[in-house]
Amino acid sequence: MFDFLLSKFNNIKKKISRFLYLLNIFKRILVSIKNYLKLYIYKNLDDFYIPNLAIKNVININPNKIEYLNSVPLKFNKSTQFILNFDWHKTNEVIKKSRHPTLLTCKELFVEDKKLDETSNYFYFKEKIREQTTFKNCKNHDDIIKFLKKKIELFKAIKINGVKKNMLFNIQCMVDKNLNLVKINSGNHRLAISRILNLNSIPVEIKVINKECFKNSLSENNKILEINKFIKKIEQKYS
Repeated sequence: MFDFLLSKFNNIKKKISRFLYLLNIFKRILVSIKNYLKLYIYKNLDDFYIPNLAIKNVININPNKIEYLNSVPLKFNKSTQFILNFDWHKTNEVIKKSRHPTLLTCKELFVEDKKLDETSNYFYFKEKIREQTTFKNCKNHDDIIKFLKKKIELFKAIKINGVKKNMLFNIQCMVDKNLNLVKINSGNHRLAISRILNLNSIPVEIKVINKECFKNSLSENNKILEINKFIKKIEQKYS
C-alpha cells in the first residue's frame, strides 16, 4: 500500500514539474514577443532586452575554444538588458588555471575516477551547508551524494547525446569589451563535461554583450540586423 501511494505521489510530482516547465516556456515566449515589439518603439541600445524573438543569441561553439570563466551579478530568469556597460572582464578567470570546485569535480570524477565524497564539490557543499544550512537544495551528506550522482547521469547523457539546446537552461555566456566569449553563471558542469569529452560543438546562450563592442558601429535603422551579424561573427570565431 505504501509503495503504491509513493508511486502515485511521484507521478503527481512529475506531472506538476512538467506543467511548471511548460508554463515557464510559455512565459518566456510571451516575454520574447513583448521585447520584440518594444524594438519598434524604442531604438536605443539600452532598450534591447532578452529573451527576444529578433535576437539570435543562441549559438553553436567549440567548448574548448572558450578561455575564460566568470560569475556576473545578473539573474536571467526574467527579461534582462542585453547590451550593457560593464567591467567584468577584470575578473575573468582562465579556465585551464581555474580552481573552481565544479570544474575540479568534473575532472576528479570523469578523468581521475575519484569517489563522490572525495571531490572538491563535496567538500565545498559541506562548507556551504555549515555556513547557511542549505546549499543548492542540499542539507546533508546524502543530499550532496545524490546531487553528484545526478552529475554522473548528466555525463552519461552528454556522452551519448551531446549537449542539447533548450528554451530555458542553456549554458550562459557573455561577450566582454575585448570580444572574448566568456562562460558565466549557469552551465559549468555541462561546459566542463563537454571539454572532457572533447565535443566539437555545443549550444550556448549569449546573455549580455558589452556596449563597447558596438561603439560607433551601429546604424540607426539596422541595429537588429547588425547585432545578429556581430553574434554570428562570435559564433564563427569560436566554432
